[in-house]
Amino acid sequence: MADQIHTAGAELGAIVPELWSANTYEVLKNKLMFNASIDHSYEGVISDLGDTVNIHSIPEFSEANELAEGAKADADSVTVTSQQLVINKRVVKDFILTKRAMIQSIDKMDKLRDHAAFSIMKKMDSTIIATIVPSASTPDHDIAFDSGTTLALADILEAKELLDVANVDSEGRKMRVGTSQFNDVFNITGYTSKDFVPAGSPLSSGMIDFPIAGFELDFSNQLGNVAFAFHPSFLTLAVQEQMGVAAYDLGSEGKRAMRINTDLLYGLKQLDDKRCVKIS
Repeated sequence: MADQIHTAGAELGAIVPELWSANTYEVLKNKLMFNASIDHSYEGVISDLGDTVNIHSIPEFSEANELAEGAKADADSVTVTSQQLVINKRVVKDFILTKRAMIQSIDKMDKLRDHAAFSIMKKMDSTIIATIVPSASTPDHDIAFDSGTTLALADILEAKELLDVANVDSEGRKMRVGTSQFNDVFNITGYTSKDFVPAGSPLSSGMIDFPIAGFELDFSNQLGNVAFAFHPSFLTLAVQEQMGVAAYDLGSEGKRAMRINTDLLYGLKQLDDKRCVKIS
């Protein structure tokens, strides 16, 4: 008779214990960056009461006239314009845990709350991206890559020129690109050459820690094959009610469970379509 073998997968399977680690294997998340890249100047104005911020703008005078000696000058005027930032977006993410789940499973309430908060921030970022509509009037601020979906120095300089022509402030300009376009930058010889790099080594670190053509560069796979070049003042966001987390016992509904509600109230407004450029 052949030898009989006890294996863990069969004969001893009923007594092989299973263990659950208390450590969570972190999921990979999109990089969120637009919320921190745009203007928040009016947040303090709306922090208490009200649902609308009226933002006025005073245009510049036309070019001054040269006045001959003894001549009379005519007074000039400008028309003040205004735009409204309306606090009308509430973003939520809720989840429910049964009491049995809370008692018998490993406690991960904090991690679930963190994921709910991230879900809200991700929605805000995607809403910001969807709100961006660059100027379509001449010169068009919605342009195409010169070659396929590759971000080249010529594309960056074209975006820079459009902002320069529109008199957009040079200080604080940003460029937010997709992951492919971010990595295209490493093929720009002048940018990675030691002759031009002020500090560090982009090719060694894989990171870009200094501006390119005046733009602070960052990436997110939320963008796909799109690049945005802009000044933060082109779009403003105001959070009126910060992230709220509330727990409710569902016992009154006959449910042995807790409901966790997370939400945030904010408003969003693009103020100037010439202070941004889209490359796609």
